[in-house]
Amino acid sequence: MTDYAKTGFSRVFLIDGGARPDHAPAYQGCMKAGGVSKSWGDLTSIECPSEVRYDGFVEVDTIKGAEERATMDLMGRYLADVASELLRIGNLGCGVDVQVHIGKCTDPTDFNTFTKALVLEGAYISDWSTDDLGAIESGERSPVNETGSISSKDLYEILRLVLTEVAASVVTNEVVDVTICDQVACGECDEDSSGCQHIYAITLQEGGSPGTPPDIVFTVNGSTWYADDIDSLGAAEDPSAIDCVGDYIVVVSNDSGSAHYALKSEVDAVIDETWTEIATGFVGAPNDCHRATGGRYLYIVGDGGYIYRTDDITAGVSVLDAGVATDQNLNRVFAFSDEFVVAVGENSAVVYTEDGLGWSAVGGPGAGLSLTAVAVQSETTWFVGTGTGYLYYTVDKAANWIAKGFPGSGAGVVHDIAFANDSVGYLAHATAKPAGRILRTYDGGYSWNILPEGAGTIPDNDRINRVAPCVYDANFVVGVGLSDLSADGIIVVGQD
Repeated sequence: MTDYAKTGFSRVFLIDGGARPDHAPAYQGCMKAGGVSKSWGDLTSIECPSEVRYDGFVEVDTIKGAEERATMDLMGRYLADVASELLRIGNLGCGVDVQVHIGKCTDPTDFNTFTKALVLEGAYISDWSTDDLGAIESGERSPVNETGSISSKDLYEILRLVLTEVAASVVTNEVVDVTICDQVACGECDEDSSGCQHIYAITLQEGGSPGTPPDIVFTVNGSTWYADDIDSLGAAEDPSAIDCVGDYIVVVSNDSGSAHYALKSEVDAVIDETWTEIATGFVGAPNDCHRATGGRYLYIVGDGGYIYRTDDITAGVSVLDAGVATDQNLNRVFAFSDEFVVAVGENSAVVYTEDGLGWSAVGGPGAGLSLTAVAVQSETTWFVGTGTGYLYYTVDKAANWIAKGFPGSGAGVVHDIAFANDSVGYLAHATAKPAGRILRTYDGGYSWNILPEGAGTIPDNDRINRVAPCVYDANFVVGVGLSDLSADGIIVVGQD
């Protein structure tokens, strides 16, 4: 049954300074959200004279106008003995995240229980006003309300997710990594896409004699899945990570000590694509690779602290750091931009670059930890996960690390962390049982909740190795790993 939104079933939360692991959402007990407005820009016609009628003109093209910020009024009771929160934020001139939560049958003050949330990220108060503060006669007695007019950079909804297993008929071995290489397309170049439909995952090779090479498992429409051999890898060689750069899908392998690439267009066409191995530039065998959203360079990290990058995988990779910043094996890398990149590894190794070239070591969250996951939310705010099931964050570029608890933390393994935007992120965690889980945050990592929030449970599995959220839809994530009590793999999709 469809539920329709009613004004009495919404509540307002503010996150001062924006979503961050150390910024607690604050419930606003005497505040309401007004109507929200957003313009994506109107279309202006480009015309030419008609070829069939004088004084007639035909539209030959259009130009889209500028996108505008979302706007909303926040209205509350002006209190006689407590400072105004809206006035304080307006005077500071700092950003704030506004979340309007809609729900029923739960505690309205609980940030993590809702049926839908409307999020205005990066909001600023442009105007503030109150009702009349005084009365000149008895008939003018009334409560005094205050109003703050806000505008925000981003506007989107958060919905409860359901987890569904996909691609079961083509997945035969453990799935070790997944990436979404897509962008929104509205029919340009004969393609339509939500930006979340081109998904590529890699599996381990099939053991036995004779064995078979690892597979790339993929979809180009989000629903039909295919599997092809990565035949440049040997039958006894496993892949380690996958991403895209330029026109190519790139797979790196610690076993082969090299990279393997194929044209994305060939893979998407569901033909027998050509995979090519390239070892040029590699010294320490690679373990992980990552390219920033919209970035030019693919960064690769490996054994012995080696760090590489490439913008043309067909020419190989260039060594950026030959184990100088650290000689520890690097397990994971995250490119926040083409210039700012963080990598983590064994014995609490953490290294980073601010220019894409020179690398520096900083202290990790503790001695002797195996760092198994990393995500970078800004140049100062980073997350790392450990092989002992802990999650840590820093908001000062690793000068200090703080443990962040989540349901089940301190046991098992944190395999991955990835964010769709500033507020919504996903965490892959395996319990000691073992059992794989995906957790989700709506407040930049301040709190974490086990998926699914909607109906059902996560399909049985031993671990989720990687998660890939869609940057165009905070309510879409893909998780990959090892299915329950077997060598078979699993791919799950979370969506509303």
